[in-house]
Amino acid sequence: MIGSTAVVGDSAAYLPAEVRNRFGLVTVPMTVVMDGQEYREFETLGAAEFYRRLAEGAKVSTSQPPPGLFVDAYEAAERAGASQVLSLHIGSGLSGTVNSARTAASLVGIPVTVVDTEQASFIEGLATWEACEALATGATIEHAEAAAVAAGKAAGNIFLVRGMELLRAGGRMQQRGDVPAGVPILEADGAGITPVASATTAEEALDTIVERMTAAMAKAPEKRYRVGVANGDADVLAEQLLERIRRLPQVAEVVEYIIGPAVGAHTGPGCTGVVFLGRPLG
Repeated sequence: MIGSTAVVGDSAAYLPAEVRNRFGLVTVPMTVVMDGQEYREFETLGAAEFYRRLAEGAKVSTSQPPPGLFVDAYEAAERAGASQVLSLHIGSGLSGTVNSARTAASLVGIPVTVVDTEQASFIEGLATWEACEALATGATIEHAEAAAVAAGKAAGNIFLVRGMELLRAGGRMQQRGDVPAGVPILEADGAGITPVASATTAEEALDTIVERMTAAMAKAPEKRYRVGVANGDADVLAEQLLERIRRLPQVAEVVEYIIGPAVGAHTGPGCTGVVFLGRPLG
């Protein structure tokens, strides 16, 4: 809780435990279905088990948390002394989570402001983080909501998928027939996901990510950046990328985050990349 405001998020934001604990953030788990059985992300299905089963051929899908989990979170906040709730969630264009939260908000006595961050994964996390920091400095719930939305729109995201293929290849990946070599490097924004490059070695992939991020940051040289480095069953690549990002002069803070089942179901194993936000906003 921050002052008298409880902050509720969902597990798809992938905020590290240290950040969640700092602000007393309550996290409602996303629903993941593997081989027909429902699990709660990070509660009854962790990332390691998820990627192991995915590699073994398990069928996976995802769903929003049921409204009852939000009702439980909001009522618990009220019992703990909160006078209001700020509930920030994965974009409504990606999941029905916002609708579940709004349904729950109509069923409880405490005032709840539900925010559609319009984002997912660590961009959603950065948006939630900004809202928490705004509240911690005395901002109103309306200003905290505005900070979250602004952060979601301003954050950048550059990542690669199928990264383990690069490590297994050792040298350069070779073209096979009419299929070009390499794994895609992608950028995500509010308009969607765009392929921007292809890499045939791990070195090339990491260089490309760092170069594109550096170029984006250079457009706002007055800002200092908060950065998340993704690890979706890609320990080696994520660690190497983390080391490179820490050396960049405009980076003020960097954390590693785990891509859990709710997003890993779509990106697959071997995903790493960066999410970055220039601060202060505006």
